[in-house]
Amino acid sequence: MLQIASVLLFAVLASASAERPSYEVAYQQASEENKPLLVIVGADWCAACKLLKSQTIEPMESNGKLEDVVVTVVDKDARPELAQQLMQGSTLPQLVVFSKADGGWKKFSLQGNQSEGRVKELIERASVGLVPLRSRAESGRLLKR
Repeated sequence: MLQIASVLLFAVLASASAERPSYEVAYQQASEENKPLLVIVGADWCAACKLLKSQTIEPMESNGKLEDVVVTVVDKDARPELAQQLMQGSTLPQLVVFSKADGGWKKFSLQGNQSEGRVKELIERASVGLVPLRSRAESGRLLKR
């Protein structure tokens, strides 16, 4: 009986820690902490979104590679107006990174399932305010707005 209770407690704690702040809370946190804001736009039915989260984002979080950014998720179906404002085109998933610059917030994004290396590159470019690689921008996979 004690073992079952321990398993249930662990499951509740694990799910609570996996919850992400809302977009509004994450935006406020990023502003206050002067960190880039990483927004993952996806949907529950999107297989590529699930892969991105399980094979890229979650391992990066576990390894501390996302400590310098604030991460949130926007469900395209639950918040269609916000998703439309954030997204470039209709491809899912999309990773959007906002970073503060002298003139306000700069936006960088990737479309589709991405490797850890590509996500890291996106965050680094946003963090230092560099323009994305030209070849990536032309291919439509890395966009700066």
